[in-house]
Amino acid sequence: MEYFWIVLPKMGGFLLLVLIGFLASRLGVVKKEALTSISGFLIKIVLPALVISLIWENHTTVFTLFHYGRIVLWQMGAYLLLALTGFLVSRIFKLPESVRNVFCGCMVGGNFGFLVIPLIMALFAETGGDKYIPICSVVDTTVVWTLGLLLFLGRSGKQENLWKRVVSTPIFISILIGMALTTFAVPVPALVMDVVTAVGETSYSWGLIYLGCSIGFMEFGGILRYKSVLLLAACKLVAVPAAVYAIASHFLPQTESLMLMLITGAPTMTSSSMLARQYHLNEDYASEAVVVTTLLCMATLPLLFLITAL
Repeated sequence: MEYFWIVLPKMGGFLLLVLIGFLASRLGVVKKEALTSISGFLIKIVLPALVISLIWENHTTVFTLFHYGRIVLWQMGAYLLLALTGFLVSRIFKLPESVRNVFCGCMVGGNFGFLVIPLIMALFAETGGDKYIPICSVVDTTVVWTLGLLLFLGRSGKQENLWKRVVSTPIFISILIGMALTTFAVPVPALVMDVVTAVGETSYSWGLIYLGCSIGFMEFGGILRYKSVLLLAACKLVAVPAAVYAIASHFLPQTESLMLMLITGAPTMTSSSMLARQYHLNEDYASEAVVVTTLLCMATLPLLFLITAL
């Protein structure tokens, strides 16, 4: 229970930043057309800067990667549990073919960049949890663009160069750059690294403000047209992350167990609707999944931390 009271005020700060973004969009301070630019700036500049600075700060090299093997395996196992849960639930409840693939894909793909990373920085930086961000980012990117995309496509027969997508992401490239700098002991002027670190540290506030802006522009009309989205939310936001924590807490330190719970309990990634549109799937269902899980996570994340404190 002690840890919950430590986390609670930080979760309050998280909600305030989301509220600032929501109000900024509703009051017209941030225009909808600007979201694409803000998203691009965060994904292509801010988050890569954060990754490079964390790798540099923690002196993470290719030779020290084996220290993270445990968390990598557990994170991959958590994603597989999400995928298996999505597959079984979609069959047990006999979801129609038009939404089944999207349901399974939305189970795996979480909002890692704009929600998980800021929360890890806010909740676990003092205990050294932020050192896991680069490694967990690689796992998330790899799984989302391989297993996640395969679940979206299902038996559609569409071919996709999945690994090309993974290695071309800014996060993956930034990890390669960071690893090269530390592994080969490349001297970097303190002035340069200070700037990179300063840019990366804005990911916490801007990531959550962007999330709030996104919520502000969401269409809430007919928000529960697909009732199975509530089933998706119950599984993804509560059942699976609670199960992951219950299992992991017997084998891992509390920080790692809570991080895994947070990663698996993240709402559906915002790009799900774009993927559905690109591959001619049910875009309405994907969009509804993003809206509902994003809104509900404001309540389920504190609930999860409360459950772990009992």
